[in-house]
Amino acid sequence: MSAEIITFPNSQLTPRPATSVAALTVDAEASHSAKPPLDTCSRASADRRRKKKGRSRSVEPNIQEIRGKNDKLSYRVQIRKAASGKSMSFTKTFSKLAMARKWKKRKLAEIEIDGVEFVARNGDTVADAISARLAKHKNLGRSAKQQLVWVMKSDFGKKKLSDLSLESLTELADDMLAEERQPQTVAGYLTILVNTLQWASRRGFSLPIAAMREAMEHLWEDEILARSEERDRRPTIDELNRILDAAAANKRQKIPLAKIIVFAIYSCRRLGEICRLRWEDLRVEKQEILVRDMKHPKKKKGNDVWCSLTDEAMAIILSMPRDGEFIFPFKAASVGTAWRRHRDSLEIEDLRFHDLRHEGITRLFEMGMAAAFVAKHSGHKNGGCLYRYEHVEQEGDKLAGWRWTLRAAGCVDSA
Repeated sequence: MSAEIITFPNSQLTPRPATSVAALTVDAEASHSAKPPLDTCSRASADRRRKKKGRSRSVEPNIQEIRGKNDKLSYRVQIRKAASGKSMSFTKTFSKLAMARKWKKRKLAEIEIDGVEFVARNGDTVADAISARLAKHKNLGRSAKQQLVWVMKSDFGKKKLSDLSLESLTELADDMLAEERQPQTVAGYLTILVNTLQWASRRGFSLPIAAMREAMEHLWEDEILARSEERDRRPTIDELNRILDAAAANKRQKIPLAKIIVFAIYSCRRLGEICRLRWEDLRVEKQEILVRDMKHPKKKKGNDVWCSLTDEAMAIILSMPRDGEFIFPFKAASVGTAWRRHRDSLEIEDLRFHDLRHEGITRLFEMGMAAAFVAKHSGHKNGGCLYRYEHVEQEGDKLAGWRWTLRAAGCVDSA
């Protein structure tokens, strides 16, 4: 088959000029430069979005996978709900996806059953309730404000409202009495506290207010809040040995409770004062130590007093490791809790940590020491406070030959 060329009349084929490769390149560059340049801020924002996208991703509704340092993964649950015109968020992060899914499922079920507002309030602390009242009631008396602020900043203030019980309020009273607050003073603190919790419960805070009222009734009935200032309870040697043996046998306990108990007797110190003693305040050559912020009826802070140390107390101090600022670097509340745990497990009744200070002062009088000598050790400035100790019925050293004197100072094997 042959091909024919058809020519149309009055038509001419006009050859197209050849385009060089260089010309095409110039045109492409010109076209590219004609586009508006990307704003620097927009570019940086885009870069951040790309990085953020690389760090986290959505695994499923309400759960996000987060990639941290060294590519370590964590899973954050975030549930948003609306109630009463307000948006509420429930967020928690887990190291494992299974745990995140379990928490998400449980939280959604709680919201379905109890409602958004109730669940949102379930994590509130004592400090949250106190803060809410202080913000609302600007005209509270100065004393009431001071008491509420003290509770708010204490370990008790960190407790969840939903976890409060008769026992937790009783332990707070014990801790305050261990700091040698008068029973009347403690009653004032607890009364304003429970009134504040009642106020909070009427405003949506979730807490067992009936248990708080019952706790106050028990404290009054047991005369914890109405006990006479002149408490005469003294520990027997047998009671001390049982508590100290139990404390020493507890290898999981990090607090050297046995040392602190024996030191409290020989130093005549309050629990809070023991936990505030500093190495820099110790004068070994004079056998004395500065007790900072010693309890005083008028001075809340700055009542620093130099106190003498008995030989036994000094030996215990020197047996402690010098690892930091404080000689006994432990929280008073934690020591008090450990003391009560051992005391209660042994069914020893009505013995408080503060009774150890009473025992130490009484012992010095029984040994025939003058009131001025005792005051240098106890820190009393008013001699009248020591009158009740002077009329002792026994003579001699009750603790002479006591095996725990040397054990507490690390002079013998405490195993």
